[in-house]
Amino acid sequence: MNEDMADTVLSQRLRTGGVSAILAVVTLVVGGALITASSTALSGNAGAVAGTVAIAVPLLLVIVLVLSLRIEVVVLASNRGRSLEIRYGFGLVKQRFAADEIEGAAAKNLSILEMGGWGYRGSLKVLRHAALATRRGEALELALSRGRRFVVTVDGPEKFVEALTK
Repeated sequence: MNEDMADTVLSQRLRTGGVSAILAVVTLVVGGALITASSTALSGNAGAVAGTVAIAVPLLLVIVLVLSLRIEVVVLASNRGRSLEIRYGFGLVKQRFAADEIEGAAAKNLSILEMGGWGYRGSLKVLRHAALATRRGEALELALSRGRRFVVTVDGPEKFVEALTK
């Protein structure tokens, strides 16, 4: 079995509901303002087209935001060992830490400040450390090759440590 044919050992979807809701509300408010502005400024056919665009664009933005805010953390097993994969937006974008990159894993309890804020923070290539924080609290910390460090917030990080170190 090759690395692309890995079996899922453990999977968890990150809690991003609060962020999704806030972004959806902001997008709808901006969309409402666009609709009001376009219908006031234009009349006739041009106003109808502008109104349709003003409705469709924010709606598409909400859909894209909700889809892209889905994040899943997965431990995979292959003949090369256990790896960790972060899947963004239903797996459209993936970040994989291969078994030979992972030197250690630990469960931590971190504040948002310790992770650098919400969202994806840092750079593994430039700063040698990064964090994917959707909330404060329980997190999985990976010690990676070349002195790099990656932290991701997950419920029950001990399960991930166990799954990665088997």
